[in-house]
Amino acid sequence: MGYLLDKCLFDRLTTERINQCQPFSCGREPDIDSFFHNDIRDNFLDYCNEMMGTSHCFYTDSESPEMVCAFSLSNSALRTAPLSTALKNKFNRRIPNNKRRSQYPAVLIGRLCVFDSFVHMQIGDEMMDLIKTMALDSNSSSAVRYLVVDAINKPNVLNFYKKNGFDFLFSSDEEELVCLHQNHKDEPDYRCPTRLMYFDLIVLKH
Repeated sequence: MGYLLDKCLFDRLTTERINQCQPFSCGREPDIDSFFHNDIRDNFLDYCNEMMGTSHCFYTDSESPEMVCAFSLSNSALRTAPLSTALKNKFNRRIPNNKRRSQYPAVLIGRLCVFDSFVHMQIGDEMMDLIKTMALDSNSSSAVRYLVVDAINKPNVLNFYKKNGFDFLFSSDEEELVCLHQNHKDEPDYRCPTRLMYFDLIVLKH
């Protein structure tokens, strides 16, 4: 058993839950920190009420609970249409011929963070394992083949997802730039802010 399952409670992330926990931050990623402190307070109810996605958290099981980690999930699709013919063929090889299509059911991992007081405890890996389990939940109302994420284009973030079994959809920054960032393709210094990555949940079925 890991820290999250042994020491923490799991719940939907709500403003009430945030207010019940001691102050927490993700100083390593200011944009993510802003989401869990400002954006979610302003937009959380609309986000949920419009059924655009859900946010979840783990917090310590104590009299003065601390927020350990949080993540958001939403329904999505992994689209092969933007891929080059070579990449599309490479990707589709894992799918039986009669089941191949232009997009596949997926769950998008949105914001994901381990808060500063709990870094270096392998909590990120444990959280990722639990997200995979949630995606494979047999009680889900629909099937999901892939987890997808627009990972921040930083070595430590990309290495985290690679370590947890994710692959790049595009073979390089340049190819992703041409396919998904057409408005910037002629800017010599432009770099993709995120890299699209995926995890094939079928490997957990075997």
